[in-house]
Amino acid sequence: LAGTYGESAGAPDECLVEMAEHLAQFDLLGFSSMTGYATLTAEIIQAVREINPDVYVVWGGIHPIIVPEDAITHADAICTGEGELAFEEFFEAYKNGRDFTETRNFWFRTGDKIIRNGFRPLMTQEEMAALPTLLYGENEVIFEPGKGFVELDHARYIDYNGLGYNTVWSIGCPFKCTYCGNTKFIDNDAKYRSIRHPGVPYIMDELEQAVKMPPHISSISFHDDSFLALPKRVLREFAEQYKERVGLPFCILGVIPNYVNEEKLQILLDAGLNRARMGIQNGSERILKFYERPTPPEKINKAAAVFRKYRRYMIPPAYDIILDNPIENREDVLANLEFLHKLPRPFTLNIYSLRTIPNTRLVEQFEELKISLDEISANYTHNAPTLANCLVYLIATLRVPAWLFRWLSKRAEPLMAPQPHYPKLVLFCRLLFFVRRAISHLRFMDFSVLTGKAGYLLWKSGFIGFWTRWFVPRYRLPSQEASGDAPAAGSARDMPDEQVGLG
Repeated sequence: LAGTYGESAGAPDECLVEMAEHLAQFDLLGFSSMTGYATLTAEIIQAVREINPDVYVVWGGIHPIIVPEDAITHADAICTGEGELAFEEFFEAYKNGRDFTETRNFWFRTGDKIIRNGFRPLMTQEEMAALPTLLYGENEVIFEPGKGFVELDHARYIDYNGLGYNTVWSIGCPFKCTYCGNTKFIDNDAKYRSIRHPGVPYIMDELEQAVKMPPHISSISFHDDSFLALPKRVLREFAEQYKERVGLPFCILGVIPNYVNEEKLQILLDAGLNRARMGIQNGSERILKFYERPTPPEKINKAAAVFRKYRRYMIPPAYDIILDNPIENREDVLANLEFLHKLPRPFTLNIYSLRTIPNTRLVEQFEELKISLDEISANYTHNAPTLANCLVYLIATLRVPAWLFRWLSKRAEPLMAPQPHYPKLVLFCRLLFFVRRAISHLRFMDFSVLTGKAGYLLWKSGFIGFWTRWFVPRYRLPSQEASGDAPAAGSARDMPDEQVGLG
């Protein structure tokens, strides 16, 4: 549903009817959703069944993997693991009238009986490389209230996605943090800790296809869980082909502090990296241990220092932070604030309130502590209006003077402590925060986050290309020789800031 996060409120009845009337004409329907969209997905399925009880519904995506017991109550079949090869096997049997209920990575509901099949082995690199590239810009539709399903044309794409193209290249994560859905993936197959990808040529084919249709993409976003955990040889191959075949600025939105390495960063900066997102989650060692996240503050600081060294070539990195944990005490809150205040700048934060995903270790932890999940089940972007949270937004926006930081932090309290609330102050701090972030993106003419037609007009007029060519510093590996209008290797424009007296 365009324009909604698909939270637990679901969709208005009139929207459900509009969607269902279109979808009910098919024999087989496939849905894919995360758990945050599960209620909306279930409502759509129910509305479709009221019109066409015979439609066969398959539900895939993260939610059926994490909470299969819920998903199977709404669908006829759910995909509980990697679906690319499993769905192909299911569909071949389905369309040819053969028994498909033995398909691995699937559960099936037949009347009151549920068939729970086991798992296929995870795809190999060769199997991933043999998959067709993602369809993009070909006969896609999107739902708009009052209009039904309409063509996802050039104008609508820009309204929803700006000038960015979003993709995932590598799969897997070596960590098993208690709050993350990856814990369920790893429980199903421990090999999910390994990072797999279909090879560099595959992702380059996808990107070349994407930037040609429609031809307005000016930035690529990789949503991999741990891009920098890839080996240097793979990153070098990626960088060489990316420069030759794509050549656009790109960002990596999955960085683990432990794998931030200056040489790897240099390779990616030379290829066009202009933005990164890293999970730090908290500055309190006690809370990090509670999350079972092996990224202590010293490793986070070390990673942030590497990003700082190359700050002239990047939009300030965004660090994920989790607030409003009910087990936090005042020492935890102060440790987190002190850590953020001293963290190497520049940076911004992705500020979230703690929310639980069903069937994760975090849910078990709170149940063991007899903490009600109802207290932490609201929208993760809605932060409690506490003074501590206001201060987090201020720290992310500007360098708070030490005297003011000390004065405010003395009055900061944990979520569960009795304290005054400041809803207007939180809104004001958030406004300043988003203005600062917008300015950072505009300095690089990056419209991968800022949606709407303004960015497209700047792209169409050639202004974005002109600006990025002449006013955005571009890092070049010192070993490369200067060519064309690229700055000479070793010039001040190509050196880390510390080497030109800007540290």
